[in-house]
Formats: sequence, structure tokens, C-alpha cells
Amino acid sequence: MNKIKILSKGLAFFCLLPLISSLESKPGSSEHHALKLPDPVTSFGACRLGKYLYVYGGHMGEAHVYSKETHSKSFVRLNLEKKEGEWEALPFESTRQGFGMAAHRGKVYLSGGSQATNEEDEESNLSSLDKVSVFDVKKKTWRSITPLPDPRSSHEMVAHDGKLYVIGGWHMADGKGVNWHDHGLVADLSEDPIEWKKLPKTDWVVRANSAAIVKGNLYVVGGLNDEGTTNAVRKLRLKSMKWSEVEDFPGVNRLKAFGSASVELGGNLMVSSFSYQPKIFLDSNRSWISTQAKVQDKRFFHRLVPLNQSKVLFLGGASWDGHLDGIEVLDFSPEVEIEKKNVKAGKADSKSSNWGGFRGKGNSRSDSLNLPLGWSDESNLAWRMAIEGYGQSTPVVWGERVFSTSTEGEESERLLVHCHNLKDGELQWCKSVPTPVRIKRSQYVSQAAPSPVVDASGVFVFFESGLLMGLSHSGTELWSRSLTEEYGPMMGNHGIGGSLFQSADSLGVLVDHDGPSYLMRVDKATGENEWKTDREERVSWSTPTLSISENQELLFTSSNGVVECFDFKTGKKLWYKDGVEGNTVASPSIAGGLVIVGSSKPEQTQAIRCGNEGVKGGEVSWVAEDATCSFSSPLATERFVYLVNRAGVATCHNLVDGKKLWDLRLPGSCWASPLHAPGRVYFFTKEGATVVLKDDGSTEKLSENSLSIEGKIYGLAAAENAFIMRTGSELICLREPLTP
Repeated sequence: MNKIKILSKGLAFFCLLPLISSLESKPGSSEHHALKLPDPVTSFGACRLGKYLYVYGGHMGEAHVYSKETHSKSFVRLNLEKKEGEWEALPFESTRQGFGMAAHRGKVYLSGGSQATNEEDEESNLSSLDKVSVFDVKKKTWRSITPLPDPRSSHEMVAHDGKLYVIGGWHMADGKGVNWHDHGLVADLSEDPIEWKKLPKTDWVVRANSAAIVKGNLYVVGGLNDEGTTNAVRKLRLKSMKWSEVEDFPGVNRLKAFGSASVELGGNLMVSSFSYQPKIFLDSNRSWISTQAKVQDKRFFHRLVPLNQSKVLFLGGASWDGHLDGIEVLDFSPEVEIEKKNVKAGKADSKSSNWGGFRGKGNSRSDSLNLPLGWSDESNLAWRMAIEGYGQSTPVVWGERVFSTSTEGEESERLLVHCHNLKDGELQWCKSVPTPVRIKRSQYVSQAAPSPVVDASGVFVFFESGLLMGLSHSGTELWSRSLTEEYGPMMGNHGIGGSLFQSADSLGVLVDHDGPSYLMRVDKATGENEWKTDREERVSWSTPTLSISENQELLFTSSNGVVECFDFKTGKKLWYKDGVEGNTVASPSIAGGLVIVGSSKPEQTQAIRCGNEGVKGGEVSWVAEDATCSFSSPLATERFVYLVNRAGVATCHNLVDGKKLWDLRLPGSCWASPLHAPGRVYFFTKEGATVVLKDDGSTEKLSENSLSIEGKIYGLAAAENAFIMRTGSELICLREPLTP
């Protein structure tokens, strides 16, 4: 993946007023503006409403020293549109620190916080509050509204879509007696009086965290729990109200993300911790990126206030030297939007650098011009790496990561997901999950036969136990579910072999077996069903193939006597062709408006019209009369169709009419599907021999290669300039060395 340079050409500080209309980037050395906060404060509140910046309360003085005198009694605002201006004092409501503050539709809201009423020379009685107050900016008056269900401080509050969300915090009484809150709160501001309702309970507690809502997700970042400071980041999807974990914040010092500040910026989450460089979280590929822009003062317990989609105010907080009253403005250039678009869904990667699923994009075709032509045990063998456990799934590749699955134990007691470095094969991480389903493995059967899929958002795996799981690229679980618990056990003599398939935002799952079968579409972000279609019992190991255009997503299945076409967006069946025999293993291939269906029986491998506005789908275009297709799937290119039968005899046919051009006996039978690269067709036998032919309708051999292996070649991936072969317990990378 191209290195992301998201945030621009350095830090520039500017005349603070007017911030909105005339702030211009000025590269060079940074400096603080003369305008400061009324008090040097931490644990205060700040928000923007219209043209005004509002700042309220907080803590002054030494750390961990609390009294009436250490509370700021300031409530001020600043007109951001004036060329010259000063703080305007507003009516003060009550002293508090560590409270939530948010603005919405002409009102400023305060929730909870803590307050000390002791004198300076008395023992601190800092206690949490349940008080919720609202300031009407037009009337400049305060009033109290429905209090929090329990006193809460050291939390965050954000406003979104007419609602207030409170998350994190604890309950203090007289400086001691701490109770942590394991649930957040939400209140609908359209109700009068408002009612505080609990968000889904969490299995974690945190305070001194930060929070922001980005694209319908509530992010909770870092803070402090009962074990110490943390970099953990959680996400609540507001639509489904389900919690999940995302990539940890990359905080490296002892504070980690304790006392951080978060804000939405340009459609992404921006977080500032005790560091010179803020971080941006790109949800599209679940990664944190350090900004090139820097602040002069590292700070925590500060506030961020966005001015627009590229400019942010840094206010107050504390350094190791004490409390701060300084204000800094960071300008993140328009490159934010440009780079965001480049990295969304992996667009910054070249097409050939990824192999997203079984047969790549479901067609066993690579556009790479640099795949190796020849290799042996002594030549172009980049690395080989043993995989813990055993499996038959195809590896998948995204950028510099290779993902694979396996099972551990003779009866597949544990399910494993591996991530290896593409460059040298080193194991990056391994996710291990127990399974209650025990299946004795063989060279034909394991729970790890279905291949995963991967894209910029994560890697998604499916096992015969019914486990369907989404993981980040670094192995963090995003969501998981058990299909066997939901829909019944997988039943069949030879296991489940159908692999996952994918569109941009969704997964496809086909389960055909000796029980209630089904086809479903699943949301990648949540793991929830978008639709599910029940099917008759039908045993199959075929994987459906997607044909995606700008206006249409057509899904083709070939399964135990029937070929079907579905609208993948809705699950509606568009047409079907029955009477097909022996089509239970090979997956269909799409080319030239035809779906090529492989069959192990004579005169059953055929080309069927996909269908469009002018052509009826489901009509047979041609039949391969004296050729079959067994374990491997048909390979369809722009001109030809390649088939391999059970005995290892390959045939080549014209795509248009099916005429057989030649047949050729390979050095052995093939379990992996043939693969096409520009000008070449690769045939990988299960024993490690490979034949490379010229893709011109002839039998001209470009190379023959042999590799010593243990086990069988089950499948492979092609990424950039490398092949990654998979045996039951090994990954093998073939790559020509780069020339100077």
C-alpha cells in the first residue's frame, strides 16, 4: 500500500481572528497567539455553536489538589467572525470540572462533573454531580433539566442528531468511594422533559476518556480503567446499538490516551493525546496515521474544537510543567480530502497488489505483469513458512499482509486465523478461537476449507463450525457470530467447502448441505444479515461468483443440478437453469456475457447466458461435449475457456462457441484452479508441478516447474509479483528477485 501522507505540509499558526473567513496557511515555524484562555485550566468544557466558541469552568492549580479555590468560575465566549475580538463574559452557573459539555440548536448543555466545597486548607471532598444544566444562548439564561440517573464525572458528552450521548466516567463521594459506570446514557432532546436511557452495557469501564461521533459511530478513546491508562478504542454503531473494538490508539508514553481529546475532522476521527502529533483514524482501512502537522505544547486534559473540515483549535490542558492557557490553531491542508479518497477501500493500492478472496475476484485472473515464470527449490523461492494447524483454504492478500486459516488438533479443536508478512513470511499474529464442533480432519476435510475474504476494512473468515467473524488487519475482532447456533449444524460427508465472497460493503455466504440450506448477504461493518434466502437441501462445495457493474450486482450459483442468478442487492432470484449434473465442486466463471459452469460429468460443462436487457438469462450458449471439469474451476479469459478434468487433462475452448482447440495431459491432477496473467495461463498440479502456457489458443509451453512439497497444493494467491501457494500446513512464496 502506498504510504499515506494525510496531513499536510506542517504546522502553521495564524492570527486567531477571524478564524473562519480569513485563516490562511503559512508554512514555517510555529508560534502561539497572544490571545489566551481566561484561566489556565484542565478538565474544562469547550464547544462551538454557530459563530461562537464557548469555554466553561475546569480545574486550576496543582494536579490532584482540589478546593473551592481550584475551580474556575469562568464562562466566556468568543466571536470567531470578528477580525478583532475579546472574550465575552457570560452568566456563570456553578463550579464543576470533569463534566460533559455539548452544543445543539442554540443551547449549551452541561452534564455531571465533580465539585469540591472544602476550603484550601481542608481535606478535599471532591464529589461527582448528577446535575444537568442548559444555557440558552439568545436569552443568556440557565435552567436545570432532568438530572443524570446517578452522579457521574470524568466522562464525555457529545450531541448528535438531536440526542445527547454520555459515555465513560465514575462516581466519587467526598474524594473516595469510587464506583465505575459500565453503561453510557442517551437522551432525546425533542422530549420534554428529557429521559436518560441506558446505552448497551459494556464489559469495560473507563474514565478520563475522549469521545466523538463519526459517520454514525460513537468512538470512545483511551482513558483510565481500574488497571491503569489505556489505548483501547471502542465503537458503538448507533444504528444497531452494538459495541465493537477497533485498532488501539498508538499512544506510546505512560499516559497513553489518558486525558485525550477527540473530534470529527473531514469525515474521520482525529485524536490528540500527550504528543506533538495528533492521530487520524481511517475507518476505511482501520489504521491510525500520524499527522505531519505538530503542536508546540504537548498537552492532555485539553479540548479540540473544529473550525471547519481542516482547521482545529487546541485549547488549554496541562503539560508536565503545569496548566496551560495557550491556544493553538492547526491547519490540515486540503490534501486530507484527496488522500482520504485515495485510501478509501484500498484505492491507493495497485489492482495487482491484492488478492481479495477465493480465486481473487472470483475469476482466477491477475493483471500483474511481474509474476514469476519459472522456479524450483533453488530458484525464485522467496520463502516458505509452516502454518500452525491444518487447512485447505486459499490464502488472501492485502498490501503487505497474507491471511490464511487453519484448524488445530486431530478433531479441529481450535480455529486459527494467521497473518504473515508478504515480504519475508514472518508471522505477524495468530487469532485462536475454540470450537464446540469436532470434526476428524483428512486431506479432503477440515473446518478450514472455506477461504476468507479481505479488503481495506478487514479480513473476514468462515469455518465449518459455523463461525463467521470479522477481524481488523491487525487481528482485533470486529464482530463474530455462530451460524450453526442460529440455523442448525452443518451436515455432510465431506464437510463445507464453499468460500465467502464479497462486494464493497457486504459479504456473501452460501451453505449448501444435507440440512436446511441458505444463501445470505451480511453487512461487513456489523456482521448482521442484510437478507437471507432459504434453499432446499443440496450438497455442494461450489462458491458463488459475483458480477458487479455500476448499476447491478449479479450473483451466480452452481449447485447440485441447478444454476441460478440472483440480484445480490436484494436476494431476488432472476432466473435458474436446472438439469445440470455433476456441478457440485467447480465454481462458475464469468466472461463475455456468459457464465461458465464446470461439471465432472460429460456433456454437462456448459456456457449459459448471463442475461441483460436484450438477452434472456439462463439460455445455454454451448456445451463442452468431450471435456469435463472436476476439482478446479473453469478459467475464462477474453477469448478462451480452460478446463482441467479429474485425471489432469487440460482442454482449451473458444469462449464464443465452445469449440475445443486442444487437450494436454498435465504432470498431475489439479485441485487449484488455473490462473491467468497477461499472456499466460498457469496450471498448478496438486503435487507441486506447474505448467505455464501461452494464452493464444496454442499449447506453446513457456515453462515447466517443479517444487518439493509436503502434502498437496490446495490453492494459491497472486499478488503484485508473487505467488503464495498453500498446502495443508505450509505457505510457499514464489517471487523473482528485483533487478537493480
